[in-house]
Amino acid sequence: MNLYVDIMNNVIDHIEQNISERLTLESVSKQFYLSEFHFSRLFRILTGTGIKKYILGRKLAVAAEKLKDPQNTVTDIAYGLGFEYPEVFSRNFKKWFGVTPAVFKNGYIEITTMPKAFVVDRDIVNYQGVPALNENYLYMDEQTLYGMFINVDENDSNFAYMLQSTGEALFSDKQFCNNFTDDYFYTVVNCYGDDNGRYSVFYGGKIANKYMDCSFEIRNVPACWYACFTYRGKLLDMLSTFNDDFYRWILVKEIELLPNGIGMLNIFERQNVENVRILVPVKEPK
Repeated sequence: MNLYVDIMNNVIDHIEQNISERLTLESVSKQFYLSEFHFSRLFRILTGTGIKKYILGRKLAVAAEKLKDPQNTVTDIAYGLGFEYPEVFSRNFKKWFGVTPAVFKNGYIEITTMPKAFVVDRDIVNYQGVPALNENYLYMDEQTLYGMFINVDENDSNFAYMLQSTGEALFSDKQFCNNFTDDYFYTVVNCYGDDNGRYSVFYGGKIANKYMDCSFEIRNVPACWYACFTYRGKLLDMLSTFNDDFYRWILVKEIELLPNGIGMLNIFERQNVENVRILVPVKEPK
């Protein structure tokens, strides 16, 4: 596990275990021997949320659960979660959820609370004082992949199911898998360009006999230089995280992308599909 990811996982556990304390940016960063500035930036980059907002959100999530117990008073909950005054707690609760603690307690209103943060495991390095993705560059010859396409919309409620079920169906096909010529699965992701969450995904691999089944579709991956990033985990967990990481990486490293018809190429180890290399076409590195 990457050092920065490991630190943030420990920070998240520390917050959960000490949620009743008056946690602050200063107290938590000091606990992990990091400057407030560096710690705050690192936390936001790795979790997607500011540290102050996260601490408050988690306290209010715990408070909402406690309010469901009729024996817990608003005052006791406020002090028990480290708020200086019950009025401060009530004001924050209403601002966050749109109702006061008292109304929520008596009405069992549906609310959405902040979940415990999940840190995707990826390789992060300190680049000129800024946490950024660690990349390596490789030149890849043209690849011919066989498999299947699907069109997806991340705003669709079936989005996650479609991605997962399509991949599982293809990669569990014995005829298909028995004809692989290497130890990797591939997905090729292409956006439609309208920035509305719709894109195509190709699932496939390299096979020994291209005539074995005419039902398989073909996806050619052109030869060029690729920036390669290493992630560990489930693809669905890392998609939004990678988008944020990637655009920050472009700005920090000042990299030029190469528009060659490939949005993103994901390479999965056949024996461990949670080891993922994400490749993006770039102009030849200097």
